[in-house]
Amino acid sequence: MGLLSVDLLITLQILPVFFSNCLFLALYDSVILLKHMVLLLSRSKAARGEWRRMLTSEGLRCVWNSFLLDAYKQ
Repeated sequence: MGLLSVDLLITLQILPVFFSNCLFLALYDSVILLKHMVLLLSRSKAARGEWRRMLTSEGLRCVWNSFLLDAYKQ
């Protein structure tokens, strides 16, 4: 019985440290994920401008001409 109570005591002392480390890692991962999302969203604003330019008649004509040129080369 004495050995079991010592093991239980050690386990109860380790668990709070383990869970606090897990909480820290989860928080850290969340911050890193949020940072990457903000970075992707800030980049997508520039990409949205490119898509808008491609959707004009001149942009579509340019895309179509490059498609025809690629098809002709093959």
